[in-house]
Amino acid sequence: MRFDAYTATIKDQKYRYVADSIAECLGGIVAAGKPMPRYGEVVNVDVGNRMACWVGVNTDSGHIYVEGKGETSPGLADSLRVNFPDHSAPRIDVCEDFNEPGAFDALIRIVRGSKGPRVKGGYVALPDDVEDGKTWAAGVRGGVGFIRCYEAGKHPDRLHLGKPDWARLELECRPHYARDKIAAARMTPLQVWGMSAWTRAVGEAVTHVEIPRFEAAVRQYSHDKTLRYWALTFRRNIEELLANGEHLESTVRAVWKEEDEFKKLARNRGS
Repeated sequence: MRFDAYTATIKDQKYRYVADSIAECLGGIVAAGKPMPRYGEVVNVDVGNRMACWVGVNTDSGHIYVEGKGETSPGLADSLRVNFPDHSAPRIDVCEDFNEPGAFDALIRIVRGSKGPRVKGGYVALPDDVEDGKTWAAGVRGGVGFIRCYEAGKHPDRLHLGKPDWARLELECRPHYARDKIAAARMTPLQVWGMSAWTRAVGEAVTHVEIPRFEAAVRQYSHDKTLRYWALTFRRNIEELLANGEHLESTVRAVWKEEDEFKKLARNRGS
């Protein structure tokens, strides 16, 4: 089991220093990157003939964001954990490869038999030419856990390797809370499977190894979740209202009154 993608959010650092540190650890070079939405300054760390990761500055928070995928991900994770141990990991992908006849179908059977009935699965990539490789997935993209099984050896860019039976099982993990992201940044690839109950069950079925279930620290909020979500999601709008001297409660009640009157008028017209 290894990392196949690794991301990190780092505070109180210079993005160029972060990039130089990663490049030194991976034996790569820092090259100019392509600006992206939300990231005003971006550089790439190239290793050989491929990009190992990109490093950018979030224009809203000033935090450094690092994202890398592929075979250099284990080295990227090591370099970040050694040089920036206080980082958090908003996304981690881990994978395991199998290279034997029928491995792809066997993986699908294991995931189907372990994920539970509430977790939906199905094919997400069925190319016109099935020889290009199929992909089957379970879970929700963007959820804490999303699992893919795919015929890695049949991808056109890997045919030269001569491994038609090569199949890969991949878990994409996206912790939803800040404390969970910090915890993920300290997990081994095997421990990542324990971030949710159903991915843990799948991981244990595949590896035949006991995986500890991640237990999040008790989250104590001063307000209930609904109010907290509303206050944080619409923070800027609320701040503008207060800055303009508007009374929040009165404004909300006025909106409710207007909506109630509109619905009452619509009902009268329909009767």
